[in-house]
Amino acid sequence: MKKYWAFFIPYFVFVLIFSVLILCISKADLHLWMISFNSPAADVFFHYYTFVGDWVPFAVAGLLLFYNYRISLFVLGSQLVCGVFSTTIKHLWNEPRPILYFQQHFPAIQLHRVLGEHLYTTHSFPSGHTISAFALFFALVLYTKKPSLHFLYFILAFLGGYSRIYLSQHFAVDVLAGSFVGILAVFCTKYLIDTFPIKWIDNSFFKLLKK
Repeated sequence: MKKYWAFFIPYFVFVLIFSVLILCISKADLHLWMISFNSPAADVFFHYYTFVGDWVPFAVAGLLLFYNYRISLFVLGSQLVCGVFSTTIKHLWNEPRPILYFQQHFPAIQLHRVLGEHLYTTHSFPSGHTISAFALFFALVLYTKKPSLHFLYFILAFLGGYSRIYLSQHFAVDVLAGSFVGILAVFCTKYLIDTFPIKWIDNSFFKLLKK
């Protein structure tokens, strides 16, 4: 972890702050406070940025085929591991999402709605988009050397997680848990790729075109 301090130090700060908030403030009050910082510009930004935990990782994996098969396979593999973890945990703990939770417990409260955003009602824990976002950017951390990039990757991953709260798709605890699972998925994938060496894995489309 010392090599990646620029990612892990802000990550541990994030974990500490979110843990304290989750323990000290009720789920409903914390969610209402966190979505209170909204604006038309933020609505548009997070409506689109949230896809960083959706199809974007697969697009990145596709583009990386031109640069290095290993990194591409690593990103893709970690996303597949994320899918297994996310689906399993979601079905073990079928928690209501914010819209359903507030309808059940605080029907008089109207959540901030973003135009064009469909609000799901079930399988809230953990946040699948957060899992994918943290897996994507932590995978990239392991293949870059600059601390400035590591810090940037954390910010991008965090924004992916926060987008799920802002859009009222998940609670803070779902995002916190999702970040853990995403990083764990990357470690598991790294172990698998390093354990089973593949001869062609360090090639790329560009290298093949040059031959």
